[in-house]
Amino acid sequence: MKGVSTAFWSIVLLGSTVSIAAGFVGGRSIGSAGSLPVAEARQADGDDGLPAPLRQNALHRSLLGAHSLDAAGGTDPYDDPNLGVASRPEGAPAFDGRSERAKIAVIVVDAGRAGPGLDPFVGSPLPFTLVVAPSDDDAQGTVATIVAAGKTAVADADAGSPAAVAALIRAGASGVLASLGAAQATAALRAAGDGTFVVDAALSEDDGVWHAARALHRHVYMRDVIADARDDAAYVDFMLRDALAIAQRTGSAVIAVHARGSSFAALTRFADRARRDGADVVSLADLDS
Repeated sequence: MKGVSTAFWSIVLLGSTVSIAAGFVGGRSIGSAGSLPVAEARQADGDDGLPAPLRQNALHRSLLGAHSLDAAGGTDPYDDPNLGVASRPEGAPAFDGRSERAKIAVIVVDAGRAGPGLDPFVGSPLPFTLVVAPSDDDAQGTVATIVAAGKTAVADADAGSPAAVAALIRAGASGVLASLGAAQATAALRAAGDGTFVVDAALSEDDGVWHAARALHRHVYMRDVIADARDDAAYVDFMLRDALAIAQRTGSAVIAVHARGSSFAALTRFADRARRDGADVVSLADLDS
């Protein structure tokens, strides 16, 4: 009986030794990344009813061309480049981050419809630019409130006639926001009069607004990032980091947000981080100083 037992365990030991040797010869080890199968798309036969295996999909932003990051590299897990960023027709100015501080301006695009949600932006020490549409309730009163708080008001040319835009300029707005094309921007600027600037929301597929403003010798500020196209904290933080990267590379960035409490909180945190990283949140006018 003892001899049978000895023979059995000898066979087991020999089999284990052979298995280990085969593993080394094959170049595999337990837990090695190469031993994991690569996920392949399942054939769409529909027989087993199981979902296709998960596959990581890393989407990289372009650095050049319309709706590119223009300066900030990295991976975009949101696949949202058309809403997130825009390139600058005139290119990036010369900037040396070793001796200069970058500048970031923030535009609140729906301030006139925010109601009580406008209060944190108006009361903040941060120099926000707030957009009011001529069609908003008491639009002229909202412009007056914004200006009295030391902030910059801008009339939304996409949401009213040239005459209505001009009325908001008379109420204290300093510029116009436009996105729908050269003809609309030209009409609004002519009605607004000399001295008004333009914010190009950069939502069209061409640079018509920018060229229209330049033809009338008006200053143009290009929107670089819409930080809260999704009302999601992780997304907002991601886009704000992209805006900081643009500013650090080019010297300036223009961020657009909506008048949401979550966006205000994110901007407050972001302003502190940007200051530590060599960038300051400034008014639109101070981008040029």
